[in-house]
Amino acid sequence: MHLQSNPYLFKFFAEKGHLFTSQTWGKTYPLITPRLYMGKIWSMFFLSVLLVAALNWYAIEREPDVIEIGDVHEHVNEVVKIEGRIISWVEDPYGQGEQRLDIILEDDTGVMEIRWYKFGKLPTIGSTIQASGDVIEWNGRFWIQATGSGSIQWSEDDVAEPTDQSLTEISADPAIFDGKTVRIEGYLTKTILPDSTWSSIYIADHPNYANTKHQLKLYVSSATGTWIEAGSKITVVGEIHYDEKEMRYVMYAQGPEILVDYTVLPIIVELEWDDISKWSYNDNKLVVIEGVPMVDDDGLWWLEGPTEGQIACIIPAEDDLDTFIQNANMSHKSTWSGRFVWSGLRHMWCIDDGGDEVTINPDDIQDLLGDIAARPVYYLENPEQMYTISAYMAYSLEPGSAEATGYIGDGPNYQSRNVLIKTEFQSARDAWLEAGQELVVNVSVGWSESDGKIVLTANYWDEAGPIPSPSSLSWNNGPLIWRYSANTMVTIDGILNSTTETSDTGIETTSWWLERPGTNEKLCINPADINVIVALHDSSEIWTGRLIEIEDRDSRSMQLCLSAGIVDDADEDGLSDSKEIALGTDINESDSDGDGHSDAEEYLAESDPLDENSVPE
Repeated sequence: MHLQSNPYLFKFFAEKGHLFTSQTWGKTYPLITPRLYMGKIWSMFFLSVLLVAALNWYAIEREPDVIEIGDVHEHVNEVVKIEGRIISWVEDPYGQGEQRLDIILEDDTGVMEIRWYKFGKLPTIGSTIQASGDVIEWNGRFWIQATGSGSIQWSEDDVAEPTDQSLTEISADPAIFDGKTVRIEGYLTKTILPDSTWSSIYIADHPNYANTKHQLKLYVSSATGTWIEAGSKITVVGEIHYDEKEMRYVMYAQGPEILVDYTVLPIIVELEWDDISKWSYNDNKLVVIEGVPMVDDDGLWWLEGPTEGQIACIIPAEDDLDTFIQNANMSHKSTWSGRFVWSGLRHMWCIDDGGDEVTINPDDIQDLLGDIAARPVYYLENPEQMYTISAYMAYSLEPGSAEATGYIGDGPNYQSRNVLIKTEFQSARDAWLEAGQELVVNVSVGWSESDGKIVLTANYWDEAGPIPSPSSLSWNNGPLIWRYSANTMVTIDGILNSTTETSDTGIETTSWWLERPGTNEKLCINPADINVIVALHDSSEIWTGRLIEIEDRDSRSMQLCLSAGIVDDADEDGLSDSKEIALGTDINESDSDGDGHSDAEEYLAESDPLDENSVPE
């Protein structure tokens, strides 16, 4: 129907000035004026506001309930919300400039990783937060993917407030601090690299290890962005937890939150040429050394020690080289300082004074053993190629000056090891390489025709981790099982006794034994002299030593024996720590009552080691 056919509508629009005539069709239509147009816009705006409000209400009403972390695996590809305490977090975990924060949350049912994209600021370790996001599963791994600052929420009441504690207070009763957020002052035992997203170090009560009385293992997440030197005095906030795997209390902290007291200068370690085997304990520390510089045919710089064959790698800065050469200081003893680092070019430890050689953190060295075992042909094509790998000693290898054959694997023990490769160690060894000890090894890959298998040649190696703790021998297992621990450090409880035999020529020979309490079972032992007296009163002690096989001349067979067996004796007075604790004497003081007679002497004489007026007759 046209407007012309309805005079009333036509008159209404005509009076309002809302009519126009189409030139194409010759018909008249309503004209939409600005006033009428704005009215429609406002109507649409209010309708949109109403719809948004309705959607927000729906979203609130549909917000997921908080579920337990232990139930997250039941909600793959769903949006969930969890609540838990912050254990740790790492910013940009792979160093790719990604705006991502990986958070580890824990509740009473489990632990969950939160990958927080476009993140904001987090409260301190130990605080309770709520995280919302999609549950992702990949290859058996689960995490929650959260995006935006609103996906992580917490209240002020849930923010952990750290309490100031000392290492002494924590060591006295660590159980009461389990799960608590604390603030501690102390000294770092190891240098923290600026770009390391995960560090395992210790905080101690003294910058010198020899003077340390208490230390606490510290797990540091997220990069600090700057070097924090070993020996630095720091203040750190973190949460105390009991580590069931290592059976010790540890502290979890964040790298960016470590405060450094720069008024306390870190210790610069002086490397000793007579103690080269222990240089690796100073990894990434600032060091100084004296030696005669030399340059090889490849243009690499070295320091020669006072004894022939002693050599150290140095990486001088360009300015240092120019000055050194201009002053004609070659072949003269000089002092060099720098950071003790692992050279990716030379596959060994070097003193870096700011040169341009590529250095790497030994903790980041790739484990290539699995790839070598899977693709031996690839590596055999270039037998001269050297590889720097991370590996573990499968069996203990004794010291010696000659070449020796050992085995290295990709795990510290049989249960964790998937690869085991025969390895020829070319250089002398001045100390035991212990089973389970982590090494950084410079190897080449070859083929042994006699063995019909690949064999690695180790030209250089160094300890990358601590010496493993001694394993515990059980009397219930006996020698058949004990033999698997041959040449390793072990502990066993027993009573020390001896038997004396006189030969036809009148020579007396004393044999020592560890006896299982209440039985006739025994184990041969060669005790250290200072610890022998604990046996004079039939006391059961925990003994530590190396389990070796020796020849039994009488039976013409091999028997197991505990070599250089000792008990814990902090003050070295010959009285074991456990005995002193039972007596109430000081384990760190050989003469507890100060009467001039050692605790052990008084114990044997049956005088009172806690009474200065009671002395041996």
